[in-house]
Amino acid sequence: MKVNFTIVGLSDSTVASFKSTVPSLLSSASQRNVAEGNIFISSPSQIDAIVHHVNSSLRVALDDVAPLKKKVIRNKKLAPWFNSHLRALKQNSRKLERTWRSTHHEEAYLSWKNSLVLYKNKLRQTRTAYFSALIEENKNNPKFLFSTVAKLTQNHSSEPSIPLALSSNDFMGFFTSKINSIRNKIFSILPNAISSSSVSEAASEVTVEPHLCLNRFDPVELSELSKILASSKPSTCILDPIPTKLFKEAFPLVTAPILDIINLSLVNGYVPQDFKVAVIKPSLKKPSLDPDDPMNYRPISNLPFLSKVLEKIVAIQVCEHLNTNALFEEFQSGFREYHSTETALVRVTDDILMASDKNLVSVLLLLDLSAAFDTVDHNVLVESLEHVGIKATALGWFKSYLSDRFHFVNVHDKSSSYSRVTCGVPQGSVLGPIIFTIYIYAPNW
Repeated sequence: MKVNFTIVGLSDSTVASFKSTVPSLLSSASQRNVAEGNIFISSPSQIDAIVHHVNSSLRVALDDVAPLKKKVIRNKKLAPWFNSHLRALKQNSRKLERTWRSTHHEEAYLSWKNSLVLYKNKLRQTRTAYFSALIEENKNNPKFLFSTVAKLTQNHSSEPSIPLALSSNDFMGFFTSKINSIRNKIFSILPNAISSSSVSEAASEVTVEPHLCLNRFDPVELSELSKILASSKPSTCILDPIPTKLFKEAFPLVTAPILDIINLSLVNGYVPQDFKVAVIKPSLKKPSLDPDDPMNYRPISNLPFLSKVLEKIVAIQVCEHLNTNALFEEFQSGFREYHSTETALVRVTDDILMASDKNLVSVLLLLDLSAAFDTVDHNVLVESLEHVGIKATALGWFKSYLSDRFHFVNVHDKSSSYSRVTCGVPQGSVLGPIIFTIYIYAPNW
């Protein structure tokens, strides 16, 4: 059992009240920076002000109709396969048990045992049918299948909770010192590896014709933004002003300021400051590891929902640019559409079998990079982006995306102090995997 603060009373009438309040609060959010289809150039402070006003208005509207209340949450073992028929069989079995215990008749005992066997058999059959249907329904979702099999084979063991002895500042200090230690080792081993001259020389050899470079990001239409919003997962973090599910439902009423925020960011090459703050949720790498050791945790960055929508729009245009110019690494399987560990294994297996047919010896080299995403050098990354033809305002957008970023850890409902991000790309972001791929494959050195 735990005590938590949660939003109470989001009934249909409450949602209706929220929807009726929000439009008036957001009417002055952007003052419509779009006129006759043309977006005016805005300063970073103006864009930040619009984002801040939208977030605060949404938060105020929600607080008015659904204030936070203290609620006791009791942990219950979920059994979605337990239906009314099973409940009736269980109740009948318990009734027959009480009869036998009060009379001690042999006939009552046999009736109880038979009813108990019937109930257990039916329970097993229903549970088996439930999981069979669940696996069949999600047969094309490997992540879901793996998690389901893990639950079935590990006696429903849940991931250990973070010990109370570990505070948010403990995790923040550990993650920061770990990255600094790795970076210092890199510079001590390769002191001249990352230098402005070597990076600039590599970046000058751009593999994209000048007229094919991605110089700017195109503004999006409302229909495209609506489609991306609808397809996005309704995940919510503490940085979001309102639950994502409610935001998606109310979006048709607040399209103007939201569309302005997205397009002003794209056109001006500036990422709002509120979108560059991440809350880190430490995630235990494996359930079998010691939860008392911070070294066994992975820092997962949770970002505001609207910032991930903006990243997804940029990711679509960047991937289109990379595909058009054939800039993706030929054998890259990770972080690519229609590619996965399965395609990588198929390729490796095929290469080994082909070599075996020719009586050749195969050697497999595996490289494990420690904190790979967290140690990305921003200067090298910017030059790598330039190398693949990302220029001008589009490159400026990425510079803004990487600069002035902050993150903090939140555990046990307490947050650590903010820490400036000097290197790395956020784990859990939409753009992180794509720009990491560009970083490792572009000729940086």
